[in-house]
Amino acid sequence: MAQSERVSGLARVLTALLAATLITGTIYMVKPAKADIHSLSGTLFFHRYSDYASWDATMWSLDLQSGSFNQINKNWTTVVSPINAHVSNDGQYLTLMGSAAGLPALNVEAQYDWDVFISHWDGTSWTDPTNLTGPNNQRDEDPKFSPDGKTIAYKEDGVLATVSSTGGAKTYLSVGEAESSMPYYRSNGTDLLFERQGKIMLKTSTGDKVMDPGVGGESSYYPIGVDNERFLFTRVQDSKHDGIRWGYYDGRPSTDLFFNNDTWDSSDSYPYQDAKDFIFLVSGDVNIPKGGYNLVIADLRAEKVVNVDDLYGDINSHQQELGPAWTPFTY
Repeated sequence: MAQSERVSGLARVLTALLAATLITGTIYMVKPAKADIHSLSGTLFFHRYSDYASWDATMWSLDLQSGSFNQINKNWTTVVSPINAHVSNDGQYLTLMGSAAGLPALNVEAQYDWDVFISHWDGTSWTDPTNLTGPNNQRDEDPKFSPDGKTIAYKEDGVLATVSSTGGAKTYLSVGEAESSMPYYRSNGTDLLFERQGKIMLKTSTGDKVMDPGVGGESSYYPIGVDNERFLFTRVQDSKHDGIRWGYYDGRPSTDLFFNNDTWDSSDSYPYQDAKDFIFLVSGDVNIPKGGYNLVIADLRAEKVVNVDDLYGDINSHQQELGPAWTPFTY
């Protein structure tokens, strides 16, 4: 079972006195008093599946303060195999990709179609997701909110696109260009990080810019914006194992993170707060006796990686845990 109490009563009182709390229905946000891996706050979302093509994904939330752990898609009826969640900055909406439920079978074989969905927190649960892009027989993948939450960037069959968070017409950003994927807004709300042909790119009003990949390696993917200066991304190293790097918008050379190695993969990074203390990631660490990929937390100051199970009980499973995304809100 997940731990429900990890901080003493006195520490809770001190934290409450130092915290600024925003009340929004039953959503609340607390700013932690200090950087302590045993006193994290907010909510971590992620998905798990046996493999990408099995269409058996489930989506989960972990309250980092109480340890409450829930399958959020348990009662959903509109979507199959939800993955790659991203939370709006106000904490009210969740976008994800999955297939519309109940698509007609073809030759008695179930059919699936990746689309982009949105769900709303109604005060007690995440509502049945609404399909924003299909079904349309296209691969609509990798959705991410803009900073103001009004727009969702994604890719449709290798073309970058945007759609309003309320639905409607789509805008295509890279028609006629090489396949592009994994868009993520810079914090300025206009520039867009993305992957193209193994390179991390930045789409700006003046054109597309190649971001520095660092020394060595084969290809890069999965850019995640952190602030207006930095972003995280995954790089396939010369060893063929994935590692995570810091990228910089000003053109400085990208830098390695301490936990990268030539024995297992590290990928799917996501910042906790401003990523000065911690980041979430997925690790193939052979020393974790669970499935191939598991959730871990990197303590950047102490330079150590902690299995999330060591803090919260049995969170990882013998399936693949992937796509962590954090929000400061608790539900």
